[in-house]
Amino acid sequence: VLFICTANVTDTIPGPLLDRMEIIRLAGYVYEEKLAIANQHLIPQTIANNGVAKDMLDLQPEALAELIRNYAREAGVRELRKLIEKITRKVALSMVRVEEDARQKSLISTENLRKFVGQPPHSTDRLFHDAVPSGVAMGLAWTALGGKTLVVEARGRVPQNNERMADADVSLEASPVPPEAGNTPSSSSRPGNTAAGRGGPPGRMKVTGKLGKVMGESSEIALTYAKIFLRELSPKNDFLDTAYIHMNMPEGATPKDGPSAGVTMASALLSMALNRPVKRDLAMSGEVTLTGKVLRVGGIKEKTLAAKRENVENLVLPMSNQADYLELKPYLRAGLTAHFVDHFDDVYRLAFEDTGAPVLEGSRGSEVVTVTTPLEEMAPPPFMQQAATESPASASL
Repeated sequence: VLFICTANVTDTIPGPLLDRMEIIRLAGYVYEEKLAIANQHLIPQTIANNGVAKDMLDLQPEALAELIRNYAREAGVRELRKLIEKITRKVALSMVRVEEDARQKSLISTENLRKFVGQPPHSTDRLFHDAVPSGVAMGLAWTALGGKTLVVEARGRVPQNNERMADADVSLEASPVPPEAGNTPSSSSRPGNTAAGRGGPPGRMKVTGKLGKVMGESSEIALTYAKIFLRELSPKNDFLDTAYIHMNMPEGATPKDGPSAGVTMASALLSMALNRPVKRDLAMSGEVTLTGKVLRVGGIKEKTLAAKRENVENLVLPMSNQADYLELKPYLRAGLTAHFVDHFDDVYRLAFEDTGAPVLEGSRGSEVVTVTTPLEEMAPPPFMQQAATESPASASL
């Protein structure tokens, strides 16, 4: 007897039971795979089960693409099947309400898709579509529904003399673009950054966003290392040592945990302290140690797809994940440039390049490996192309 069990995550499986299982990890479907599955299996099955004639329903390719991208982002196709069935049932209901000779073909397009399935539950994860303010960095996270981009925000200010922490409300002022040279004091002379501006105890940090224990520890490591790194980079800048800091990861109702946000947190803290933004088209993933080493993470495929979905062109990933990234099919990483690093020195250099931040001389890590995949390799495998061009959805269902 062979028992086969399925699960989205293994965290909820009791340890003794999990120890007796053989774990086979299957990555979620990508857009092209979902499109092929829908055209070759889901749509024909739905037609047969709901009694709608093939010539009475036309699901346009653009509408199907909208369903996959903004309605059914889960790793599998269960939600996509439900959505297609919902459309078909509504079409069948509209048909039985009129006489047979008065029935008309139903055309499902992007214009009337919301009439059948409602508003899309997913939208872009980007909080800033234009300029990115200082103190903000974009990370990459793995979830049970696939990958997504994760924004880390950091705000802080140095309290005045004898000011209690409860009264030291975090300033909401942001610098959306780097200040012009000559008009704004440098980061090392930022008000409150020098020893003369100290007015309270060593800086403290509050972290919000419903973080798990592992991510909470990552934030503490990131703050400690960011303080050390800033002292080496700009000795006169002691903002992280004296400021009251609030770090937040939006969508507080969504639990977040895992050891892959360390470099993102450290970058956000340095961006805040230096008053310089992180590059807009860059996302990163990796855990940082107290000595600055960048450790291996999981979910590279899902994180790569999340970056592509948000039109992020540059990735910073741990050096030890290079083989995982190169195993991805070329069409999955087309248009992306991935930089593989093993020390935070190189993360800093890539994240703050051409932003006006202090230049870091040398690196304590190995040479950065850059992998660029041109857009010309975007074409999916032949069977997926055939499913998209000869699908029942592009003609009539």
